[in-house]
Amino acid sequence: MRDGTISIKKLLGYGALLINVIVGLWLILCFGASSISPLRFKFLQLFSLTTPLAIIANFIFIFIWLFTNTKWRALFPFLLLVLCNRIIAPVFGFNYLSKNNEVRQNNTLKLIQWNVHGMGYFDEQHNHNANDIMDVINKEAPDIICLPEYYTLKNDSLKPFTSRLLADNGFPNFVFCQDNPYEFVNFGIAVFSKYPIRNTKTYNIDNHIVLIHCDIALPSAKGEKIVSMFFTHLCSFLFTNDDKDLLLSFTKKINIDEKDVWRSKAFINKFNRDYCLRANEAEVISAIINQTPYPVLVCGDFNDLPASYAYTVLKGSLNDAFIQKGFGFGRTYNRIFPTLRIDHIFYDPTALHLLSYRTLKLQLSDHYPIIANFEIDTHRW
Repeated sequence: MRDGTISIKKLLGYGALLINVIVGLWLILCFGASSISPLRFKFLQLFSLTTPLAIIANFIFIFIWLFTNTKWRALFPFLLLVLCNRIIAPVFGFNYLSKNNEVRQNNTLKLIQWNVHGMGYFDEQHNHNANDIMDVINKEAPDIICLPEYYTLKNDSLKPFTSRLLADNGFPNFVFCQDNPYEFVNFGIAVFSKYPIRNTKTYNIDNHIVLIHCDIALPSAKGEKIVSMFFTHLCSFLFTNDDKDLLLSFTKKINIDEKDVWRSKAFINKFNRDYCLRANEAEVISAIINQTPYPVLVCGDFNDLPASYAYTVLKGSLNDAFIQKGFGFGRTYNRIFPTLRIDHIFYDPTALHLLSYRTLKLQLSDHYPIIANFEIDTHRW
């Protein structure tokens, strides 16, 4: 009887070890998705969607092994997490005790990145949402705003909202680049700046994908300092509301029928196609960014998660504001899943010192605004 009990324990132990190995391989695939272009390995990028779960699963196994007689096995998931640490920090913000300094001074820069979803253009409460968005911006009083999915009238770029945003916030500089023309309006990326823009370039990266490059003169005790700022909105999955409802239904269904299997295959192919598009867009944008002689700040709606290939390429050697000051998952897209942080702010730490980072949980768009406050670092620059 005792031998039988020992055998069962050994069997359970080896079974748990096998599962741990599988979970470890899962994390390795997630790490691979952050480094290897989906143009080279088809469908690998899909693992980036599951990175938070893979990280949590490996942490769980550390604790499981610590409560057994084979505690040394905890080294396997621990060492794996250490080796893959580059994809952990972007996914989980651990800055719960970090202090945010939002004091405004002459040498600070406050930036808002907010996909405004057409300023409510697609919602029933159009005018209400637009007015509330403008009120939030006015209250936050940023120095620079990046607004993907902003719109202007085709015959007047100052209407319907631009004139008010300029007047209410004291912005002397406005740049708009359309990426999606409609019948009477142009949708695109809007940039508002209180600081002088010395040079502006726009690039057509792909079909309906643009990049705005602004060389912005920031105040400094040593005279004006130029920062090259890049604003973009990468390819979206273009999910309809029905698509989003279907994705949610997959997470709740126990019994999957043949129709569900067919739909899931269609989703996988669509995901892979769009990952490939964003990989190409990110590589083109990265090459453009690397040409500037100035310190760099990059922000926008990348439509891709932390630890994805597009994220890794665009971040490069820059700092991610979320990693430095964010906490939790840092969700910025408020539909479907709670782990979707797809809006990002990257910056050169030799020119800018991050003072604060916040996400405003406002239901005025399908995205939350993210806000970063920087000190213009004149000591090292």
